[in-house]
Amino acid sequence: MKTRSLILALFVFAITASVSAQDEAKETIYIKSTRFASPLIEKWITEYSKANPDVSIKLADNTVKADDISLKVVIANKNKQQVSEQVLFFGRYAILPVAGKENPLLGELSKKKLNDKRIKDLFFEKDIPDEDEDSSTPATEVTIYSGNNEESVAHSFASYFGYTSSSLKGKKISGDDVFLINAIQKDKTGITFNALGNIFDISSRKLKANISILPLDVKKEYRSYFGESVDIDNLMGLLESEPVNLIPVENIGFAYTAENKSVKEFLVWVLTEGKAFNHSYGILNPDDKLLSHQIKKLDEVLYTMNLR
Repeated sequence: MKTRSLILALFVFAITASVSAQDEAKETIYIKSTRFASPLIEKWITEYSKANPDVSIKLADNTVKADDISLKVVIANKNKQQVSEQVLFFGRYAILPVAGKENPLLGELSKKKLNDKRIKDLFFEKDIPDEDEDSSTPATEVTIYSGNNEESVAHSFASYFGYTSSSLKGKKISGDDVFLINAIQKDKTGITFNALGNIFDISSRKLKANISILPLDVKKEYRSYFGESVDIDNLMGLLESEPVNLIPVENIGFAYTAENKSVKEFLVWVLTEGKAFNHSYGILNPDDKLLSHQIKKLDEVLYTMNLR
């Protein structure tokens, strides 16, 4: 009996050791992401793993070394001059100016909506003040909140209006842009701007609690898309169909350097099957021509790798 038990124990140990060895041998693809894109990427990881259980993909936390990261989310405008790696764009993000619902500025702007000049006067410092500055500067006291790190959409927002992020007025908040929403929910004088994924509740598809979009001077037929009953899906449909003046829309993608077949197979999946999840998490789809070009390029690279 003891011999039989010993044999059984050794058998179980051998199986466990074999499984552990396989897990250790399995390569892990680490992805470094911004906060507003992380829910989408987590969904991709879950869905991709169902069909590809032999591939381990994880979001990288601060303990993962930079050299071990295979894919890094980049915001096009900030990184296009700095990224030496290849970049694949999996979608686009839109930026809207927002305030807390109790902010008195909303009442003032309901009569005199924000056009290009008023947005510039409201958010940015000027080297030479305009002669008619008083006519476009809000009478209501406001506190501007903006992001202050490399991943912040502040860079894209400022660039769209012809400035750099250093020209933004008000308070700079370190950390993720989602904290800007917390700031204006608490501060009645606070206004900010953010990506759709941060200002909308992706479950209800409505704006987060106590948040309103600042009234914008857009075409009359577009104004209902930005009102109190705004729906993120309708809004994304509009922004994908045509550019809307005053709404910055920028590419978001992965920077990568590794000549790794598993990484490229995952990227092909992201651009084909994975993009079906983009809207669920507040990310617009890529431009159709760009999407087709990227898929073709990746397919050619994979074909070459399979011939080796």
